[in-house]
Amino acid sequence: MNSGVNAQSANPCVLFLWEQGNALEWKLFMEDLVGNIDFRVFPDVGDRAEVDYIMTWMPPLGEIEKYPNAKAIFSIGAGVSHILRDPHVPRDIPIVRLTDDALSLDMSLYALHWTLHFHRGFDQYLRQKQSKDWKRHPYPANEDRKVGVLGLGEIGGKVVEMLRGVHFDVGGWSRSKKNIEGVSCFVGEEGLAQLLRRSEILISVLPPTPETANLLNETRLRLMPKGAFLINMGRGEAVVDGDLVKLLDEEHLRGAVLDVFREEPLPATSPYWGHPSVVVTPHAAAPTNVKYGAKRIAENIIKMEAGCPPHPVYNASLGY
Repeated sequence: MNSGVNAQSANPCVLFLWEQGNALEWKLFMEDLVGNIDFRVFPDVGDRAEVDYIMTWMPPLGEIEKYPNAKAIFSIGAGVSHILRDPHVPRDIPIVRLTDDALSLDMSLYALHWTLHFHRGFDQYLRQKQSKDWKRHPYPANEDRKVGVLGLGEIGGKVVEMLRGVHFDVGGWSRSKKNIEGVSCFVGEEGLAQLLRRSEILISVLPPTPETANLLNETRLRLMPKGAFLINMGRGEAVVDGDLVKLLDEEHLRGAVLDVFREEPLPATSPYWGHPSVVVTPHAAAPTNVKYGAKRIAENIIKMEAGCPPHPVYNASLGY
């Protein structure tokens, strides 16, 4: 066991606040990396004033504010909207996002999988199976298929790198100008329109910010070529659901893969469940790997115990 925590400090008290998570598995990885810790599992919290760090996914509303001495809140995932949905979460302590190479790789593989699914016409073959229709469909060379990526941060950058690696014609859009070799980069409102007009397959990895909320409305989605596809693996708030369903019903868009939604779990009443042109996955593009997730959180606890700031911390002004 590696006693990585500063010896002069008491064993840190870490609360595991994820009711569906495998607490024992996380505990074993954390102890192996940090050393001796006071690892508590909700709801067996004990004295809440003793908790130093909270690691959580989808915490119960009103719970996090009950820990007066918490030094940091660690998201068990790249996003923090599941934490910020609670208006009473303290804003004077850092909320630390979970990022690692394994997560970025999984997100990129998800994007590649569904890009190939639509590029090669496998959506058509799934429909043909119902009618026992044996018909092969031609598809263009990879370099002749235009794929657009919304969001060119850490994950978006990995996505375009993977798509370029198999020779797709990739364009990307971001809030600030990017220069990525082999990628047509766009910025601003006009740049967004240009990207949408060229995107036969559009992949959104946008974070939830005021600027990206409802970005993909009817007007913008209609700029995409007829028969185009949407893959949303960023945040559900970026898509106006009724507008997307309308364009799918009109067959202006041929299909969509949706991994993220405004409300999760996706309500049984959502039209997405029964729509023939929509694939629903349950926020499964990149489930947090316990081994790598525990390592990142442990590294940040060790940093903080040594008096250093954690990374990456959620920035309210940026929205991520």
